[in-house]
Amino acid sequence: MVGLFDGFEGYRVVSEAESRQALTTALVAVDANVLLNLYRYNARTTADLLTIFEKLGDRLVVPYQAMREFHRNRLRAIGNPEQATGEARAALEKSRATAARALETWSKHLAIDDAELQRLHLDIDGVFQRLRDAIDRATPDRVHPSTPADADPVLSRLSELLSGRVLPRPEDKVWDALIAEGNQRVDELIPPGYLDAEKGDQYPEGAAGDFLVYRQACHEAKARDMDLIIVTNDEKEDWWWRRGPDMIGPRQEMTKEFFDSTGHRLFLMRASDLLNRSQALDVEVNPESARDADVNRADINEPGKWTAEAVDMLLQKLRGEGRSDLADVITAAASAGGTISREDIYTLCGYREDRMLRGITRPTTRITGDLQAARILPPSVTPMMKPVYIDAGALSAIRIPSEVVDILDPNSTPPSPGLDTEAAGKYQPLADYLAALDSESTSMAFGEIEDILGDTLAPSARKHLPYWYSPQNSLGKAVASAGFKARGVRIETETVEFVRRS
Repeated sequence: MVGLFDGFEGYRVVSEAESRQALTTALVAVDANVLLNLYRYNARTTADLLTIFEKLGDRLVVPYQAMREFHRNRLRAIGNPEQATGEARAALEKSRATAARALETWSKHLAIDDAELQRLHLDIDGVFQRLRDAIDRATPDRVHPSTPADADPVLSRLSELLSGRVLPRPEDKVWDALIAEGNQRVDELIPPGYLDAEKGDQYPEGAAGDFLVYRQACHEAKARDMDLIIVTNDEKEDWWWRRGPDMIGPRQEMTKEFFDSTGHRLFLMRASDLLNRSQALDVEVNPESARDADVNRADINEPGKWTAEAVDMLLQKLRGEGRSDLADVITAAASAGGTISREDIYTLCGYREDRMLRGITRPTTRITGDLQAARILPPSVTPMMKPVYIDAGALSAIRIPSEVVDILDPNSTPPSPGLDTEAAGKYQPLADYLAALDSESTSMAFGEIEDILGDTLAPSARKHLPYWYSPQNSLGKAVASAGFKARGVRIETETVEFVRRS
């Protein structure tokens, strides 16, 4: 006779009491994203989480692959405080200048006297100066990419806590076999990690990274005859058993696989779960720490944006390599609002029914890397073609970045060159300015360009990225006549870089 959950262990939802109890007895394996977020949390949250790690003692481990990914991505997690500070100051200055111009325009309509206008300008300057001072005060406390290891407080603390607790790399033969198994599981959509298929060409281990973390943690728990908690901030459905927004626990397949191998239970927790359950370990943490850890931190390390120039280059390269099918998939996805279904891909490209879509994203991933190496794209961007899976089934759709939809959507095409009604000489002051430069490039805000012109930019300049790259409109002709071209246009921040043509 068997019980209700015998053979169905993955479907048993554990209680909060069981999760808290597991924290006191189970092996706890920490993923790289949790360690990397120690640089992104505020100091209080980081300190509280490190205290919990310390309390776990010898039950705390970090799989080899997790530590490898930590070192691989640490500098990116630290970010660039100087750049962020510079961008914040530039944005504030842009806002201050906009406010000042608005005040001047308003005062002329209402005939405000000079003394009152001067007082209002001083008020504006005072507000923005206080904001600049606040930014400057915060900056010195940040770790920088160039900070020596022994001067990095997070790294120093982790070095103490993780001494003897990082699981060693298996011997080459075993490691290579695990990588092969992990990539095979990705192809077969077996959790965890199959949603990382687009990483297949980016790293030596291919797309097997999540599996390597999971498998080594499972092996260590089995060797110690213990339950296992994997702490990860990865919330994708290739790790979690999800129902709508609720993350119920590990994927059922993982729970059963671990139970069949060890006879023990598998738990998944996020950093915020550790903080919320800290009392189980007799650790007192600040109530705000769990809320801080629960914040989606994608905005801190937000991927850069695709530009019209980069999109155009990628599509041209695909067609030049004989992959017009993929270029057509991207443009069709843009026309459909960003997503194209599996069925539409087969119809559009004329694929045979028995053709598999495995590896369909690899050409765009490779070309994206080439564009990043050439500094045409930032180091991190949303993948051009992101596979969409339903449960554990086959690829169901391809999704492209939202900014690419804006660039390619035919419904938002800027006016054609033939409809360019701006005066031919309007942009001559900009051409003169660029021609007089000694440097190879210059970054400018749209407002700065308007100051040079003594006039406003065309409305399309603030709505359509392709407008900046057209050699046919008045702006493009003026920039080209000075020997420059536009690059890195950002509509959202109203900035553009002009680079000298080679």
